[in-house]
Amino acid sequence: MKLQIEKWVDETKPFKESDSAHDFFEESVRCYKIGAYKSAFVMSYLAFKTIVRNRILECPYGKEAVSSNPNPLFWENELIKKLDNDDSWESFLNNIVEASCADEKNRKPIGILHFTNGEQTKSAYNYWRDIRNDCVHAKKQVTIDSSTVESFWNYLIDNLNKFYVLGGEQYTLKELENIYKYYSYPDIVKPERVTAIINDLNVTIKNKSKDFFHELFTNLRKNEPSKLLVKESNINYWKDILESKHEIIIEGIIEEISATPFNFFNFYKHFPQVLELAISVDSKFIVERLSDWLGEPFYFLDNNQKMFWELLVETLDRYNGIYIDKILYRTIALIASFEPDDRKLRILNQNNIFKKYIFEQSSWFFKTDSNSQFDNYHKLVSDESHYIECCFNYLDWDIKCIETLNSALDSLEYSMAYRSNPASSHNGKFYQRKCKRIICNNKEKILSIPNIDLSNYNRISKIINECDCSNNE
Repeated sequence: MKLQIEKWVDETKPFKESDSAHDFFEESVRCYKIGAYKSAFVMSYLAFKTIVRNRILECPYGKEAVSSNPNPLFWENELIKKLDNDDSWESFLNNIVEASCADEKNRKPIGILHFTNGEQTKSAYNYWRDIRNDCVHAKKQVTIDSSTVESFWNYLIDNLNKFYVLGGEQYTLKELENIYKYYSYPDIVKPERVTAIINDLNVTIKNKSKDFFHELFTNLRKNEPSKLLVKESNINYWKDILESKHEIIIEGIIEEISATPFNFFNFYKHFPQVLELAISVDSKFIVERLSDWLGEPFYFLDNNQKMFWELLVETLDRYNGIYIDKILYRTIALIASFEPDDRKLRILNQNNIFKKYIFEQSSWFFKTDSNSQFDNYHKLVSDESHYIECCFNYLDWDIKCIETLNSALDSLEYSMAYRSNPASSHNGKFYQRKCKRIICNNKEKILSIPNIDLSNYNRISKIINECDCSNNE
């Protein structure tokens, strides 16, 4: 059965399996399990210091961290070379930690590990350092039992993520940026490290997770020509973050994603669950933000048009009373990308979406006198007319639809009798053909309207008797 510390190591992966730190840790566990607690503690302590040493030696942004130092070789000569010395590195690492715990005004140049609470960090670090020295040098009798080892392991779990160049938060930021940049190159970075970094971030971030992700997004976008952070090539990078088990991480990234339509739609396209997460973080998200964004067709260009319908359906399914007129005002063109299914049609028709598109946003369609058809000719022969036809095909027909269309055809019939201009007559005939196509395509729906007597709607009735849907125009 695995110890709690072993499970933590498996989950957070604080060191590479090829590192000596991993070997020291494995040895400490073996010693613990056979009751050799002093050896278990010493090996655990050595694993801890080796991890911190390696983090500094392998830090990809080390020179940047000391860029303010007037000595351009400070990082290599004053830090790396001394930590590389196998005879004195432990003592030098103690100096680095002590210098890092000082307040900023009095901090020595080697104080490259930034701690939120330097005094507290120093006190705890020195406590375990002294116990280790007592064990190794035997200056005095010291009792090391299982509780000592377990207490140190708890210290590791709570504090190891703080021992990074510039501090845990800056380290995770730099690491996530670096992995994102080279995510498609596993020989340069290890993509699986994302989860371990997020685990570290969970401990260090406290209540600043939104600020962290805002900075991350801003930095990533600087080097992203398209400004789209989620792409097919890095889906798993974001998946590892969005599926984190840490509530504070999810809350922070979702707050950043849902802050702007650009971020939200980019993420939603690949991770539809961000809608549910956004609502869980802010119950007013749909009412106060998403409903406004849906009214801007600009966000749904090209391959994003289907997303509009998915989001509109989900929005209406949750908030039946939402004000949708603004959404519909400029979005009828998106009907061309609509892919119907029973659920979508049910929800959209329950909210009268197609009716509003037809009878409110496209009321011009039913003005059939010659002057109106002249004024609206460009609409009648454009895609806009086709969009109306599509809406009729998705519509749940009722008597109001029949009355409105029949009245328009009546008015047209009267107007046609007085049209002498060939162009005007052509407009009228074009409209008649379109209406016939609409009615024939929806013949079964019309005949299924409850309690309808088509003899009261002579224009509709005549077309239904004439049309053959299988050979419809």
